[in-house]
Amino acid sequence: MSDGQTLFLILCLLYLFDCLVLIGSRTVLFVSPWCRSWHAKLGSRLVGNDRGSVSILNPLPPLGSVFCGHWLPISISPTGVSDLNLRSVNGSATPGRTGRVLLFKQISSVEHDEKWLLLNDARFVRCATPDQAELLAGLIRRTIKESPAIRETTISSFINASFSKTEGAVRLALVSQLASRIRWVCLLFFLFLYVVVPIAASFLPLVLYILPVAAVMWLTVPIVAVQYYRSHKTLYPSRRWERVMNVIQMALCPPVAIRTCDLLSLDAMSRFHPVLTGSLLLGDNAVSFYGPIVRDLQHPLSCGRNDSATLEVASWHASAERTAIAAFLKTEQPSAFEACLTPPAWDKISTSYCPRCLCQFTVSSGECPDCPGVGILPVSDVQKKEQAHV
Repeated sequence: MSDGQTLFLILCLLYLFDCLVLIGSRTVLFVSPWCRSWHAKLGSRLVGNDRGSVSILNPLPPLGSVFCGHWLPISISPTGVSDLNLRSVNGSATPGRTGRVLLFKQISSVEHDEKWLLLNDARFVRCATPDQAELLAGLIRRTIKESPAIRETTISSFINASFSKTEGAVRLALVSQLASRIRWVCLLFFLFLYVVVPIAASFLPLVLYILPVAAVMWLTVPIVAVQYYRSHKTLYPSRRWERVMNVIQMALCPPVAIRTCDLLSLDAMSRFHPVLTGSLLLGDNAVSFYGPIVRDLQHPLSCGRNDSATLEVASWHASAERTAIAAFLKTEQPSAFEACLTPPAWDKISTSYCPRCLCQFTVSSGECPDCPGVGILPVSDVQKKEQAHV
């Protein structure tokens, strides 16, 4: 292998590594690989564990777009806060949660340090983004001195605010506008590094093109870095350290600049509920995305906790979230929420089904083997009649 080919291989490995993205256990990735149709992607245990997994973004032009939707890492109710959340997006029950609970009367201070939510000057839970940690810290501060009745209204308003379609659409439009200013420069940079450079490496010795390649990289990176810094400051005004570090990475490793649009968009919708983001991006495919989310809230997995205070906080929060989702879906499609809970079409053999994963069984009672704590339900006569007409 020549020196030029070795250089090209290093550039490829650096770029492919930068295409990797972590999907947390309470995160859904919205991906549009070719800047067209969107689809939702959850973490896979084949390339991860209960805490999350790794996915690779589209490495080829036009690179595509990506957003993350994050569920809250805590449950909050009028009585207190717990690090247990009954949401189990990827099928794992409460990964890494201790079930700790703090009543509001026990909380003396609320802060956040980057992604960490700090209660009583101690780390309580790690959030998905600094913005999420800041939002939760602000919510808890507001509710500490309120009465339980007012707290209920405050928390419900906070949850409902994450379903604001108007604000979500404005945020998406802003991100698209800012990313479009950088995307074409990034695409041209990609073509130079991974089309022009390998052609040069095939016909010319390294000494003849190494300086021109370096010059183009060091001229392009400042252009991208300046545009990125300004756009990032618009989207995330309080995250100065993050944009400084990303600019330094671009300077030290120029291929990082190609994925600049991902750096801007990845966490741009973190303040909104994933159901809202899905409704804005997925179009006709949104209904199939809603189903598992609604059924997961309606029939949560067993969390293995017996502490009544913890379960009370987690159950109240899950109920409030379910109510907010139902209200939102009814404004989108009046029958969408009920459709998510519709039993599966009868297979003419089974006598029962799981209301959470919709698997069907020949036994008449018990728990679903794939959904701990969720009891199976009998196949109704309505299901049988509907299948008979198919």
